[in-house]
Amino acid sequence: MAKILSIEIGYSLTRICEMDYRVKSPKIYKYVSIPTPQGVVEDGFLLDNEEFAAEVRRVLTEKHIKTRQAVFSVTSSKIATREVNTPAVKTNQIEALIKANASDYFPIDLTEYELAHLILGVIKGEEKTDKYKVMVMAAGKNLVAGYERFAGQCGLHLLSLDYSGNSIYQIMRNECGEDAEMIIKVEERSTIATVISDQMLVLQRNIVYGVDDAVQTLVRTGVFEEKSYRNALELMKRKTCIKVVLSENTKVLEADEAVDDEKIAAAKKEIAGALSPLISNVSRVVDLYNSKNPEKPVKKIRLVGLGGDISGLSKLFTNELGIKTVVLNDLKSIVWNRAGGEGNPGRYIAGIGAAYDPVGFINEEKKKSDIKNVNYKNAAVLLGVFFALASAALCMFAMTRYNDVMTEQKSLQRMEAEYLPAESVYNTYNNMTVFYKEVENGYKQTKHPNDNLLAFMEELEEKLPADAELTDFSSDDKQAVLTMKVINKEEAAKVIQTLRDFDSVMDVSIGALDKEDIDEAASEEGEPRVLFSLVCSYYTVAIDEPAATPAAAE
Repeated sequence: MAKILSIEIGYSLTRICEMDYRVKSPKIYKYVSIPTPQGVVEDGFLLDNEEFAAEVRRVLTEKHIKTRQAVFSVTSSKIATREVNTPAVKTNQIEALIKANASDYFPIDLTEYELAHLILGVIKGEEKTDKYKVMVMAAGKNLVAGYERFAGQCGLHLLSLDYSGNSIYQIMRNECGEDAEMIIKVEERSTIATVISDQMLVLQRNIVYGVDDAVQTLVRTGVFEEKSYRNALELMKRKTCIKVVLSENTKVLEADEAVDDEKIAAAKKEIAGALSPLISNVSRVVDLYNSKNPEKPVKKIRLVGLGGDISGLSKLFTNELGIKTVVLNDLKSIVWNRAGGEGNPGRYIAGIGAAYDPVGFINEEKKKSDIKNVNYKNAAVLLGVFFALASAALCMFAMTRYNDVMTEQKSLQRMEAEYLPAESVYNTYNNMTVFYKEVENGYKQTKHPNDNLLAFMEELEEKLPADAELTDFSSDDKQAVLTMKVINKEEAAKVIQTLRDFDSVMDVSIGALDKEDIDEAASEEGEPRVLFSLVCSYYTVAIDEPAATPAAAE
C-alpha cells in the first residue's frame, strides 16, 4: 500500500502526516508539527526559505520518515471557487467540459491559472435531464510553483496540490451523519466554514478572520506576561484566556468555571472581543444555510484546526451561536497511531483529508514534462558512456528519440479524443439555449394585453362601490375606457384609488371630469351626481429580442 506525506503549512505551524494514499480507511503512521518561520507563508503563497526546508529535512530524518511522495493542502483567499451546473456527461469528460467553459466561470486570464474541480452531487431533473453540481477552482500558477520549489528543496516529489476546502470535505463526509453539521476550521488568519448534510457538501465559505487578532490582543494587554506571539499562542492552548461570551446578555450554555480577578477578567473580555468578527461571520454562514434549509437546520458544530487547540473557543462558539460546538478529537474513518506523534486529529484535519482524493492543481502536462526531463538526463548519461564505446549509440539515441515522438503523438491523439465530446456538448447546449428562447418568445407573442379583460371585469364586480354607476365601457387591445357616475368628488377619488389597486391593470388615469351637473331625474330627488371617465391600461407583454446563435466551438 502506497504511503504519502500529507503536509499543511500554516502561518505559525506546519503539520506533516505520513499515511496511506487514496484509501477508504487510511492509517496514520507518523505525524509531527513544527513551527513555521515568520514570513514563509502569506495567504497560502510560499516564499523561498532554505533554512525552513533544511528544518523539514532534519525533522523527517529525526522521525525516521523515509516517504518522499508528498501532497500539500493549501488555504488561500486567492484560490477562486465557483459552483456550476454541468450536463450529466461521463465523469472523465467533465474536465474537458470545464476547460471549454472556464472563461464563463472566471473573468480572468486563465493562462496564468491551474484549474481543478470537485463533483458535489447530482441535481435530479425531469426525465433524463440530470445535471452535476460541480465546484470549479482556479489557483494561480505562481502559487503552485511555490510549492513545487519547496518540495524540491525538501527532497520531496510533489504528487498533488489540494484545496483545503476539499481536504476537509473528503475526510468529514465519512464522519457526519444525516443531520446537517458545520465544520469550522479556524487558523491564525483564516477560517473555512463547511456545512455537510447527508454526507454531501451543501455550503462552504472562506472567512478572512482567525485567532490572530486575539493572540496579538493577549500580548498587548500584558496581563498574562507573554511577550512573543508564539508564546502567547501556546498559552492560549494550555489555559483559557478568553471570556466564553461576548456580551452580558448572551445566554450562557457552557460557563467558564474559573474565578478571575478584575485585571484578568477585563483582559479575557478584551481578547474575546477580538474574536467578535470571526463569530459574527460564522453566524452569518449558519443563518444563510438555515434560511435556505429550514427543514434541516445545523444541529452540531465541530471545531478543527488550530482553533480546536484554543482553550475556551468551543464554549464561545456554543454560547454565541446557540449551537453545541465540540472539538474534534477522534476520527472513526482512520486508523490513528497515537504513539506516532503529538496533537489530536483535529489539528491535522486538512493534511489528512488531502490524501483521500485531492483535486490536483498540478498540471498533467507538467508531470509528463518532468518525467521526460528525467528520461532525457538519463539518456544523456548513457549516450556519453556508449559514445565512447561504439557508434551504435547514435542509432540507439535516434530510436529513443523516435519512440518519444511517437509517445507524444499518441498522447496528443488521446487528448484530442478526450476533448471532442466537450465540443459536442458545448454546441448542443448553445443550440438548445437558442431554441428555448425562440419557443419562449413564440409563446409570448400569442399573448395580448387584454387577455386579463375577464379578470378586470370580475374585479370591477367584486370591488367597485355599490353606489358607483358604470354608464359606459369600451376596450381595445391596450386599454379600457370607463365612464362612471358617483354622488360627489370624494366618492370619485375613492373609485379611482380602488381601481389603481386592481391586480388586472397596470395603470389608471383620469380621462375627463365634468362639473357637478344635476340631471333632471336626480334633481327631483335633490341628489347631485359627478360624471367622470377613466383610462385603464393593461399590462404589456414583453418580447425578448431574438438572440444570435453562438458560434460553434472551433
